[in-house]
Amino acid sequence: MTRLLALLVVVLAAAACGSDESETTAPPPTLPAAALRDLASSVRTLDTAALAADAFEQGELEGILTAGGFTTGSEREYSGKTETFDHVVARTLVFEDVAGASAYLDWLGAHGDDILGRADATGVALPGDSGVAFVLEPCGICKKELPTYLAGWRRGEVVLTLLAAGSGATPDRFLALARQLDETVR
Repeated sequence: MTRLLALLVVVLAAAACGSDESETTAPPPTLPAAALRDLASSVRTLDTAALAADAFEQGELEGILTAGGFTTGSEREYSGKTETFDHVVARTLVFEDVAGASAYLDWLGAHGDDILGRADATGVALPGDSGVAFVLEPCGICKKELPTYLAGWRRGEVVLTLLAAGSGATPDRFLALARQLDETVR
């Protein structure tokens, strides 16, 4: 009996040593599919490489994410055609601490052009502790250019980002969607 108990202890200890906490960490919630029922959506878990792909200088953003303690993220992307939105990307990003989340927001605030192309700051009053918001600067001659908004804000060590484009996209409609996303972490 003592041998069986000792063997069981060794097996359980080995199993515990082999587990990796990051493998069991569930991705954080983001907007549900039902938030924009008329658009198709897909969800994916984000890692450092996926986020760094947003930047022209991917190595720089990877360094910020690594130094900032980025742990995991999730993204829901919507696409289709409605009177308001045609394309929406909602993200929830988790950092080890507020400083890391703030460092990412600082990067986003300085690199709106990386994501939108020509970005202008917008006065959208975001939820959360701090944030940045942009609107695509219209080119004036692009016939199919859609109003497009990008924002990121922080709730503690969590950063929420929202990109939304569509012929009926307005600051008020964008803000309403941002508030829905914000509710996922409150």
